[in-house]
This record gives sequence, C-alpha cells and structure tokens, in this order.
Amino acid sequence: MKKLMTVALAVLFCASAARAESSRRSTTVSSHDQQAKFLVGADADVALPLGTYGDANGIGGELLLKGEYPVIPELSATLRIGFQFHSDKDLGGGASSHIHSIPVLLGVQYYFMADHQGLFGAAELGLFDLMASVSAGGASGSDSQMKFGAGVGIGWQMKQWNARVNVHTHDVGNFGDLMVVSAGVGYQFAGF
Repeated sequence: MKKLMTVALAVLFCASAARAESSRRSTTVSSHDQQAKFLVGADADVALPLGTYGDANGIGGELLLKGEYPVIPELSATLRIGFQFHSDKDLGGGASSHIHSIPVLLGVQYYFMADHQGLFGAAELGLFDLMASVSAGGASGSDSQMKFGAGVGIGWQMKQWNARVNVHTHDVGNFGDLMVVSAGVGYQFAGF
C-alpha cells in the first residue's frame, strides 16, 4: 500500500509539474521584480543513513513538496513536507528492519548570488515521524515515534532546477545516532 501511495504521489507531482511548466511564467525573483512570490516545487533525494540509523536502515530516497517565500532578495523562508523511505537492512539470522519517516521542515534558504540563482545555503528545523518496522522468522512488529530534528544543506539553483546536498539529524537529542546524508535535485513548477 505504501509503495502504491508513493508511486501515486510521484505521478501527481510529475503531472502537476508538466502542466504548470506549459503555462508558467518565470518564477525567479529578480532585482527588477521586487514583487514577492510564493514558489512551489518538489525535491527528490537519495538518502544514506549514518550511525545507529544506518545499522537499522538500507539506502533510501525521499520525495518532498517544497514551498518557498522570498523574504528579501537574498533570503527565503521554506517549508518542505514529504516521505523518506529506506530499503530493508539485513540484521542477520533472517531478521530485517527499516525506518521510514515523514519530515515536516521549516527553514531558510540564503542565495549567495543575485536573482535567486547560483550557490545557496539552507538550514531547517522540524518534526520527523519515524516509522520503524522489524521482521524475523515470519513475525513482524512496528513502532512510530515523533522526533525533533535539524539539518543544513548547500546547493546550486539554475532557473527552475536545483541540485542540493543535505545533512540531517532526525533527533536533535541523539544527534549522532539518527543522521542522514542526502543528495538530489529539485524543480520549481509554479509561482504565485
């Protein structure tokens, strides 16, 4: 069921992006156009769990819906919500586990170059709904916990596309245990 939901969300994002692109004007914020806009996009990342988190998870990926509101020419407030999934990690003895998460992240994105293009840095804080699952010998169990996390990233924006690398901890209280390094691409498909 989760795989079906993930595929359905991916198809919805792609269809929305294609439709919005065909009728969309430029969504970059330039010094010539000081009118504030709300930008909507999507980010897709490959995620590598580290520390104790890597002991319970295989490599993963995430799909995030992103909203960006330019506060000043160089700085934007951001909101990213999505789903991060991980492949099963073999624990030995026929046991396996994974931890999926639903991140809800508030942040800022600072552009070092003009017109919201080029090099940018990002910082985020938010909640991660961690959904753990373990199976062994035909039996399985699951648990869900809400954790407060934080992260930083660096990226490059070119027109509507961006590439980005992030480091997040899914639990600030256990900083080194629930670390994820992710890298991916994003696309801004609408501006209001």
